[in-house]
Amino acid sequence: MIQPVTLSAAQPQFATDNPQPTSRNLGLDGLRGIAVLAVMTYHFWPSFLPGGFLGVDLFFTLSGFLITGGLLRSMEGRRFPDLRGFWLRRARRLVPAMILVLVLCTALALLAVGQLPAGLRWQWAGALTYTSNWMQIAHGNSYFSSVEPLYFQHFWSLAVEEQFYVLWPLVLVLLAGVLRKRGALMCGILVVAAASAASMAWGFDASTDSSVLYFGTWTHGFGLLLGSSGAVACANGQVVRRGGSQRSRMLIQLLQILILGCLLVAFAVLPDTSVAAYQGGMALFCVAATVLMMTLRNSGTWGYTLLSHKYLRWLGQRSYGLYLWHWPLLVLAQTIFPPQAQTAAVLCVIPLIFLAAQLSWQFVEQPILQYGFILTLSGWAKNIAGRILQVWNGATSSFGAVAMLLALVLVPLCATSVLMASPAQSQLEQQLTLAQNALEEESKAPVVEEHQPLTTDDAQRDNSTKKPSKNETARKKFTGQDVTALGDSVMLASSPQMLKKLPGISIHASVGAQIWDAPARLSELKSAGELRKVVVVGLGTNGDIPAGTLEQIRSVIGAKRELLLITTFAPRQWISHVNDSLRAAAESDSKTHLIDWAHTAPTVDDMARDDIHPGPHGGAAYGQLLADAVRNL
Repeated sequence: MIQPVTLSAAQPQFATDNPQPTSRNLGLDGLRGIAVLAVMTYHFWPSFLPGGFLGVDLFFTLSGFLITGGLLRSMEGRRFPDLRGFWLRRARRLVPAMILVLVLCTALALLAVGQLPAGLRWQWAGALTYTSNWMQIAHGNSYFSSVEPLYFQHFWSLAVEEQFYVLWPLVLVLLAGVLRKRGALMCGILVVAAASAASMAWGFDASTDSSVLYFGTWTHGFGLLLGSSGAVACANGQVVRRGGSQRSRMLIQLLQILILGCLLVAFAVLPDTSVAAYQGGMALFCVAATVLMMTLRNSGTWGYTLLSHKYLRWLGQRSYGLYLWHWPLLVLAQTIFPPQAQTAAVLCVIPLIFLAAQLSWQFVEQPILQYGFILTLSGWAKNIAGRILQVWNGATSSFGAVAMLLALVLVPLCATSVLMASPAQSQLEQQLTLAQNALEEESKAPVVEEHQPLTTDDAQRDNSTKKPSKNETARKKFTGQDVTALGDSVMLASSPQMLKKLPGISIHASVGAQIWDAPARLSELKSAGELRKVVVVGLGTNGDIPAGTLEQIRSVIGAKRELLLITTFAPRQWISHVNDSLRAAAESDSKTHLIDWAHTAPTVDDMARDDIHPGPHGGAAYGQLLADAVRNL
């Protein structure tokens, strides 16, 4: 029978069926461990686990499930939940470790001399106010195609969760007051979750960057809401518990293994920018995760036993610290190590991440969780005072005390100096911004016909008396005014030099541009009458070429136009396949030609630290390749 929602009545039936409703669910700790492993692997080796970003959605679903379950239990014995206590517990759990990571990682950024992380001041402001997601949206940051990722980019998910922690208890009380039955409450939450998922699906456009949808609290809040609905369903007692029939237990166990397998497959096969991910994929993943969590209330099942393995639980208990530390340390290592040694950077930073997470858990997170802010801080103060007294008295064994005191002084000073020195934009971002501004100015300038100057009287006499050969008569000499170029940030970085080498060229390049968007973009230019006789495509840096894309490009531009395909150069797994496809297309069609940037780029000594984007001299080499190819058509 469905129990009414009450904030003051006696305990509902499900509480008596399970005598330990508040005991720690070790299986959920294991799920946390899987989630953080997925996220870390996705960031370390994105091509190996393209769907590892779903680990964040698993975190969201876990948070909604656990937080709502706790709130429902607190609402059973009183008319209104203890929100002060709830928010204080959340602050104890989240704030100390975050402050520690902010200060220490900012100080460590001094190791990247000359390449300090950009935008640290506003990133700190977003972290401390738990508005990082909206800060990143306001600054136009891209999660999927940023040329230089933010130092604290991963704080966006902490902001979404904290906003949920602040608002959801009040919303839950309101919904519980309106929807008096638990079944109605669950359905109401599911409706809101469906609306959130639908807003992401409706707003998705494959031709634009989807980071706004990914960062948005509302558009990416369905995981938290689905987890909450699962908690309400469990509170209604509609989950198989210990002591159920053998058949029902077997079905639950098979369901657990099936769902767990599906989650792991999603990690492996669902790309982060795919249509499927945004138009239902992430939401379905959260639905499956919610169902799995609901079944894990039974501690005797296969799924529970598997997920409560001690190593998974160890990871799950430290998942917050691992998540906090892994990203800035990875970015820092990739900055310090040369582009050719990025694998070494990852391998070196992994043990440091686990060490930092363990120390944070042991000396910061656990003490504050167990004793609270006041007792822990007073204990630290007494310890520091004792160390100061030890140094003052000149104790022979005071070296450790001196080192600790120096660290307490120097680390905050270093962090402050880095914050003050952090530029608003990185060098590469400044270069791309200037290039984008130059393109905008160029697009406003009137088109001027290009004329070949005659420099000597002999040249004039030769031109007036010499009869052109048949080959020269048949050959069309193209100029920049005959060229439309479509590209990504590599072309954008080279665009000032391209404009110099080919005056009048029309360049349409942007950060994060994808090759599968090229047919639609070229079709738009064609419809607007802006597609010229020579079409240049410089895409493929940000993703592989889907089957049939090059054929679509050829079909859109028509049989009479010349097509120039620029090979790509980047330390990414799909690059070789992209270049093979481009070469095959050039060999199969007389009107399609290859510009081999992949062959030239390794010889360029003016590349950004990502070993992808050329600097001014590299851009000149890029532009010269294009100019030579156009004039040789």
